[in-house]
Amino acid sequence: MHRQMGRDVFAKIPPPICGGGSMTAERWMRFYPSDWLGDPALRTCSYAARGLWMDMLCLMDAAKPRGHLKLSRQKVDAQTLATLTNGTPRRVEKLLAELQKAGVFSVNSRGTIYSRKMVREEKWSKKGKKMSAARWSKRAETKEEFGTSNARSMTPESRVHNKQESCRSETRSRAREAPPSARPRPPRFQ
Repeated sequence: MHRQMGRDVFAKIPPPICGGGSMTAERWMRFYPSDWLGDPALRTCSYAARGLWMDMLCLMDAAKPRGHLKLSRQKVDAQTLATLTNGTPRRVEKLLAELQKAGVFSVNSRGTIYSRKMVREEKWSKKGKKMSAARWSKRAETKEEFGTSNARSMTPESRVHNKQESCRSETRSRAREAPPSARPRPPRFQ
């Protein structure tokens, strides 16, 4: 009986809405429980409003642009959100008003709901990817130009070996430069 009931519950879950109908293993969403529990604006909202907000966060994570409540690049209205979250339009409108009154989300000039934190994280992510690409392209150019890897990519053992070799060659060059009379003689022991 328990197994049968579990199958019925999972049969009612709709397939993924965003992303072309299939989920990839690479997609994940950053979630900080301390931020969720520590946000005073969100804590003032009801359980139902917080549940709706979590569903909205999941939808916004998969949307383009990330962080905006859009479906196929179209703004999501209360009717569509109710359909996506298995709620009634009237209840969703009431919960959206509660979330908006508490200042949980923002609305842009076009009337699209967005998560300030997701938009900020996406901006940082794009900046980081750009900087990383520039850094890696410089490393590739350096390797091609000098035919060697960057010192940062060396192992500790190779650094020690290189340092020992440079000390030996420096000692040899000093010995060659100094005239024989200037070289220190080893002490004679009898």
